Amino acid sequence: MAARAGRYPPEYRERLVELARTGRSPGSLAREFEPSEQTIRNWVKQAELDEGERSDGLTTETRSEMSRLRRENRRLSRLRRENRRLRTERDILKNVHDRASHPAELKRGADSRFKPGGRGRPAYWCREARQKT
Repeated sequence: MAARAGRYPPEYRERLVELARTGRSPGSLAREFEPSEQTIRNWVKQAELDEGERSDGLTTETRSEMSRLRRENRRLSRLRRENRRLRTERDILKNVHDRASHPAELKRGADSRFKPGGRGRPAYWCREARQKT
């Protein structure tokens, strides 16, 4: 089995497909040229799909479009994940900022922010009650 050295040029593929269509077997072409027998069969099948002679697979154009859409979906998923993370960070920082701007309320608990004298404490402990007077 030959080691894969990279992609073959399109002209090379087309020439081997033409030779296979003229009656030469993929096996004899594989012995004479570098690509494997199965690779040549795959190229012949893909050429037939692209030319409309077969309908049991995807054309090259459809494959490239699907590949492009998959890349786009991966990119959008990554951006959504990043957006979700940034929203979470923003909410955490906003929460920290809100608590830092009301340090006395941290001692009394969250309830006292919403009702004067919350949790049985006198109204003068509540910031809202102090502002009214």
